[in-house]
Amino acid sequence: MKKIAIFQANLKVGGIQRSLVNLLNSSILDQYEVDVFLFSKEIFYNINGFKKNIHIYFLKPFPYWFRFVPFSLIRKVQYYTTVKDQYDYVFDFDSYRQECAYCTLKMKAAKKILWIHNDIGKELQFNKKYRFLYIFFRKKYKFYDEFVAVSEGVINAFRKYSGNGNAKIRVIPNIIDTKHIWAECQEQTDLTVDPHKINIICVGRIYVQKGYDLLLKDFYHAYNKRKDLHCYIVGDGPDLKRFQKWVKKHRLTAAVTFLGNQKNPFALMRQMDVFCLESRYEGQGMVLWEAKCLGLQLVFPKRLEKYNIYLKGVENVREALINLKRIEKQYCCLTEYQNYIEEQYKKLLEKC
Repeated sequence: MKKIAIFQANLKVGGIQRSLVNLLNSSILDQYEVDVFLFSKEIFYNINGFKKNIHIYFLKPFPYWFRFVPFSLIRKVQYYTTVKDQYDYVFDFDSYRQECAYCTLKMKAAKKILWIHNDIGKELQFNKKYRFLYIFFRKKYKFYDEFVAVSEGVINAFRKYSGNGNAKIRVIPNIIDTKHIWAECQEQTDLTVDPHKINIICVGRIYVQKGYDLLLKDFYHAYNKRKDLHCYIVGDGPDLKRFQKWVKKHRLTAAVTFLGNQKNPFALMRQMDVFCLESRYEGQGMVLWEAKCLGLQLVFPKRLEKYNIYLKGVENVREALINLKRIEKQYCCLTEYQNYIEEQYKKLLEKC
């Protein structure tokens, strides 16, 4: 049986982490022995149900100051001596952390594959921390054998800013665990929504990328047109308190509810009518597919279409909210989408 090593920073709450858990819970890697190496023991997701071929190991993270050392120097250090070069394929699933790149690229005998989870160009534009750290890790890209992009929308920026203009890049969107979503959505919650209102939910980390400032302004204008709207925001992040103050200042406390991080957002989503996303950019909007799985109406700007094959955005989010109508929800098993992903993984691992 062939062996795969996967390096990921952690399994804390987040889209990259959830996408890895979905992959490990799927049947895609059933024919492989899979060793997953993490650099934090803090786990948000349930990993107790992983199959017997999935093995989890924990490694000590680099000292924090290693983030500010050029990767060309770090790769020469002998640090993780317990990780052996005994794999057929090795995935840097994180794509950000120095530890993941270091361990992946030490595997001389394996095919080394990096996941591209975000639009590097937009990250450099909007994320000051990323812009600074990029100075130190940008030279790593030339050492990988192949790249997996989670959407077509991230490829051009990667080619431009990574220095790998001719890199071999395969598009494989994130798998959506529909069975898990349908099971989780049946759980009881303490939240009861008003059935006479059109209830809108937004899920994601509350910081600049996710565009909650854009969403709240659009919701504010829509709510002034019609009072039968209510917006629920699931997530936490550095901008949470700022937006809570904004909501209070604009007298929206009766119409906007912040729910924080939720172990099971699907039980909340099941009660909603609409899922809204106004990110400035994405790698792929996994939450849109999860909402589609539950039959929610999707409201997101057309600029995000390039990150989400098959999904259609709207020209004007504000107008879309003003004109919302309740429709009957129908669960969707995402068959075409899932089959495409499985076929792409098969091609990836066959050709490596």
